[in-house]
Amino acid sequence: MEPKMKVKLTKEPDNEFDKEAIKVEMDGLGLVGYVANSPYTVKGESMSAGRLYDKIGDSAEGIILYVTEHGIICYVNEEE
Repeated sequence: MEPKMKVKLTKEPDNEFDKEAIKVEMDGLGLVGYVANSPYTVKGESMSAGRLYDKIGDSAEGIILYVTEHGIICYVNEEE
């Protein structure tokens, strides 16, 4: 993963571990992870899945801005 790559963010309300889960998928790879939803895993002032959940429809497009050792920061295009 690198900056400017696109990911698809999709709500997963039937997730047995987190009712506000948002899965992250990439073309050709499928599921690559989930949006962090814990104060211990959210980076800086970015949004957790819980804060983002009601701001997007069923899905949205993310564009990778930064790749760090511990995670990836995306810009979320809410119009998908």
